Amino acid sequence: MRLHVFFTPAEIIASGTQQDDIYIVIDVIRATTTLAVMFDQGAARVFVAGSIAQAREAAQKVPGRLLCGERNVKPLPGFDYGNSPVQFSQLNLSGREMILTTTNGTRAFYGCPEDAICLAGCFYNARAVTSYALRLAQERNSNIALVCSGELGYFALDDSVCAGFLALELQRYSEEFPQETPLLFHESVSAAIALYQAYEPPKVLDYCESAQSVFRAGLNDDPYFCLRTSESTSVPMVVGKEEETGLLVLEK
Repeated sequence: MRLHVFFTPAEIIASGTQQDDIYIVIDVIRATTTLAVMFDQGAARVFVAGSIAQAREAAQKVPGRLLCGERNVKPLPGFDYGNSPVQFSQLNLSGREMILTTTNGTRAFYGCPEDAICLAGCFYNARAVTSYALRLAQERNSNIALVCSGELGYFALDDSVCAGFLALELQRYSEEFPQETPLLFHESVSAAIALYQAYEPPKVLDYCESAQSVFRAGLNDDPYFCLRTSESTSVPMVVGKEEETGLLVLEK
């Protein structure tokens, strides 16, 4: 059982990884943190859109869903909400269905192999997502891949630092509950762990464009919220694609 880190979604295609691997998508500031919060607040499911047009069209086809998202941190005209985990943490979303499209994170889900098990991971649900992923991988005898969403297709320090932290959590769980098949690290994992140790939160916020762009937009609480660790027990998981809209469906 191997653990690999992809520092951008584009690396998945080049790697030739298996469809039956477990993928943990990371967009720590802010999409995967927001997804965990949405389910914490009672959302029934979240439909992830790869583009603004796809999100708008889906909302017209199925009225009643909350339309949420951003581009380059800016809210989108006609949308109900943006992509602020702090804002969503203050809402009652019991039973609601959400549509979410973001600059980087939601696109990363579409970069994973179709029909693969894809989970949303971040600092906020670190303990829950790593323990669940490891259990699934052991049951299925499959590998685990940490997928950094990146920033506009390029390397993003915050996602890579989070990947390092999640790798350490996976290592800790595998040592606490040893299995017949040990967890082996690809050298990309060592790189992510080294980045985590060099830019351990909150230091990373001073060096990553993702956080700085959110600060410039005046959403000063969001980056710090995204560094809160293992407060959520929600593990958002892709359960399929909705035939009517073509959107990926995530449930808790």
